[in-house]
Amino acid sequence: MVFGIVLAVGLVLAGALTAVRQRRALRALAAEAFVPDEDRRYRRGQARRRLVTSVLLVIIGALIGGYYASGMDARMDAIPDRAKAEGDATPQAEADRQFAKLVGFYWIGILGLVLVAVSVALLDMWDTRRYWMARYKELKADHNAKLQRDLAVFRQQKLNERVPGLKPPADDTATDDPPVP
Repeated sequence: MVFGIVLAVGLVLAGALTAVRQRRALRALAAEAFVPDEDRRYRRGQARRRLVTSVLLVIIGALIGGYYASGMDARMDAIPDRAKAEGDATPQAEADRQFAKLVGFYWIGILGLVLVAVSVALLDMWDTRRYWMARYKELKADHNAKLQRDLAVFRQQKLNERVPGLKPPADDTATDDPPVP
């Protein structure tokens, strides 16, 4: 029981702190005036996805905490002892079966929320990868363009060295005065 309560409190705290952080990120993004549209869209989507995940963590933590705090765990632990003592034909046994089904659906719901939280986290990871691969391709294209420009300048310099007529005058007899006719 103690482990369940500690887990629940940890999930609620982690979710709440993450939610606060994502709200700050959204406010900071709104305050920034000069952010490219693509970057703004990515950062807004990232904050929203992480906010959804943090809310799901709070809900999951609250449901786990509610399970232990409400005594559902203690009642589930008492069912086998009561079944041995009373038998299966009593009305209490039917109520215990119904309660066990309820607890089963309760935990299936919690696991469903965990699945949704993991799915949102994977979606966030995939979107982050896609965004940074696009930035990488932009940087690579920019780098290649600079390399091509530098290569063209280098080739032009080599060409100038091979063709003597294109060289600047090397002698010191040249003056800035116009030629006299």
